[in-house]
Amino acid sequence: MHIALWSPAWPIEKFNNGIVTYAHWMKRELERQGHRVSIFTRQRDDSVRDPSVYLVEGRPFWDRLKRRLSGTPFSIEQGIFNFSSTIAARLRQVHRRDPIDIIEMEESFGWFADVSAQTGLPVLVKLHGPAFLSLVENELTSSFGKQKIDREGQALRRSSAIISPSQRTLSETIGRYGLTPKYQQHIVNPMAMDDDTPLWRLKTCDRDTILFVGRFDLRKGADIALQAFLATLKERPKLKLIFVGPDNGLSMPDGTQSQFKDYCDSHFPKALRDRVDYRGRLGNREIAQLRTRAMVTIVASRWENQGYTVLEAMYQACPVVSTDAGGCPESVIDGLTGRLARSEDPHDFAGKICSMLEDPEGAEALGKAARQHVIANHASAKVAAETLEAYREVISGRA
Repeated sequence: MHIALWSPAWPIEKFNNGIVTYAHWMKRELERQGHRVSIFTRQRDDSVRDPSVYLVEGRPFWDRLKRRLSGTPFSIEQGIFNFSSTIAARLRQVHRRDPIDIIEMEESFGWFADVSAQTGLPVLVKLHGPAFLSLVENELTSSFGKQKIDREGQALRRSSAIISPSQRTLSETIGRYGLTPKYQQHIVNPMAMDDDTPLWRLKTCDRDTILFVGRFDLRKGADIALQAFLATLKERPKLKLIFVGPDNGLSMPDGTQSQFKDYCDSHFPKALRDRVDYRGRLGNREIAQLRTRAMVTIVASRWENQGYTVLEAMYQACPVVSTDAGGCPESVIDGLTGRLARSEDPHDFAGKICSMLEDPEGAEALGKAARQHVIANHASAKVAAETLEAYREVISGRA
């Protein structure tokens, strides 16, 4: 089978993104099982030499020329929504010389519906967002956010086959848009890491260090993480927080944008600001090492479908404290594979962190159980087999 996977960027070594991670491990496992996988992406690092990775760039020449001659105004938003035609053109180009059996795409911007119509190829949509669940605060009320939600809904109504890594995401999307697909399935994301990835161990970690991995923005709950850490500091003044991720800025209630340093300066007493160690963007290997150093890895997201930040920490046997947002409770089972805190509640979050710190042996047991949970439920071979069955349903026309 020749499978086309859409990924927003490539490769995993250069881009910290959940869909990129998903496509990376799916490609590796599907190829191991004897299938051919082509990656189509709009952002490819110059280091990539893999001929099966195709760059999709720009608007088609004739489309640009037609708009210029007609004088039709063109907006950035419209360019994003219409990018599906560029994706479809690239897929058709490859398909003519190397026939593609099926395309798997995310739901973003509703691109997949146009790609299906313009290529005539079977398309399976996998929910990695969607916008009505993942957008936060002013994103939801912006013109672009409303358009994105509407376009995704229209496209999903045209889809006959939908899969989702989170059961909650699948159910809420079906309900939100009143969908009646012929085929719908909950198929978790695959989880694997390189063989030399270190595992967390109680005897070698720093019991006074907490790790947060994620963007400094509202969606990842960076403000919740920092407020919870500040509350925890009152009980344990020797604690240190390592914060890893790009500084995207927080939208404040007054409409201003706060960057990481500004936020810490305004919320942390001067004597405690050195307890936050901001590392910025790091590579996957560096993050894996930091996870083994920290006593607890925290996930404060306001929404996660099935985030790799959670799965990777669990795979490394790290004690994890997560919010109960989105699909997180399907992985972090409170008291069994980690601790769950109420979403957007810094004080409850701080309490769950303290419970981990006060019971290191219990935290160790949770970390070990978390690793076994991921190995049993997210093994790449198992996930690939279930996804291949979904592909066959779509290709056969039964879906």
